Amino acid sequence: MKALILLVLISFIIAAAAECPFSHGNDGGNGGANAPPKHDNSPGYSPPANNGTAPSPPASGTPYATPGASPALAPAASPELTPAASPALSPELPPASAPSVNQTNNGSLSPDYYAKICPNLESLVQGAVRGMMASSPIAAAATLRLFFHDCFITGCDASLLIQNPNNDDEQHSSENMFLRADGYKTIAAAKAAVDADPQCTNKVSCADIMALAARDSVALSGGPTWKVELGRYDALGARASDVDLPLTTEDVPALMKRFSAHGLTVDDLVALSGGHTLGATSCVFVNSRIYPTADAFLDPGFASQLQGICPSNLDPNTFVFFDQSVTSFDNNYFLMVQQKKGVLFSDSALYFDSSSKGIVDKFAADRNAFFTQFISSMVSLGRLGLKTAANGEIRSTCTKPN
Repeated sequence: MKALILLVLISFIIAAAAECPFSHGNDGGNGGANAPPKHDNSPGYSPPANNGTAPSPPASGTPYATPGASPALAPAASPELTPAASPALSPELPPASAPSVNQTNNGSLSPDYYAKICPNLESLVQGAVRGMMASSPIAAAATLRLFFHDCFITGCDASLLIQNPNNDDEQHSSENMFLRADGYKTIAAAKAAVDADPQCTNKVSCADIMALAARDSVALSGGPTWKVELGRYDALGARASDVDLPLTTEDVPALMKRFSAHGLTVDDLVALSGGHTLGATSCVFVNSRIYPTADAFLDPGFASQLQGICPSNLDPNTFVFFDQSVTSFDNNYFLMVQQKKGVLFSDSALYFDSSSKGIVDKFAADRNAFFTQFISSMVSLGRLGLKTAANGEIRSTCTKPN
């Protein structure tokens, strides 16, 4: 029965991905400027791959290469991936309590920022996210990935949404080519819902809409909820050259060099990696781990399953689920990592470094411990690179500066 349900879900995901028409560039149609980009052929999130340091990832294959455009998404038939046995999650278990939300040092953010400006903001965004999740099983994963990618580049400023006429923008960088269109469509739907309220029209930043949509994507998938700090301004522009994201083949020291530069800790690294409990990744980021032989950080049986999904002749339109609970925000990802069943090298690396292994064990054993840290890490992530009225704006159209 589980296998049948998974096959049905796979079919739903394939259909959802194949039926997403994208518009790009300067679309002069009504609302076209808020349409999602044309690129993107795999559900879920994957940062780019490159060479890490010790422990060394396998050298074979091309872990990251931007594929050419493909007319149709045609994933290979996927065998059922067997996660570690997970303790039953009680539906009565309350979500982790949110930490106290304080204003940032410059006092620019507050959960009540729009209380008088746009009092229905949160319900408007949540309604749009809920609607997108009802129509696309990967909308939540894709929306959460957008927020991380946006914040990690030049800060949480919605620069990722900008589409420049010459394609010199963050969306067109190789690192972001695999972000799903469902995420962009979710933000566009939320923006439209907010602007349809006369009290709110062009008064709420796209950056704040992204932050709220990311939170709602988690909460509506069975994860925790929290108060989102608001009051961000949008970036005035975007450049592809600004993109420098964590890599799928980096180990913990290399990843921590990036996270530390943003003031984030190893707890943040592990908790935010737990966002992989939603969604999937392209075989582009998997093949170098399994061909010509599987690397030592993969369970042999799981490596065989991956080889059954990802052909040796790389197909970027074939994807792998991060864990079996594709649309549920839970701690199953950490159970997979414990059993050497992390899909990406950067996932596996978390369990082979002394600084992160204990955190993985804690989150695998205690869902609420993961939820509590994830909330704290998302709040910290949401404070990166804040823009002000002096170097930002409230965009009337999320995909282009005013």
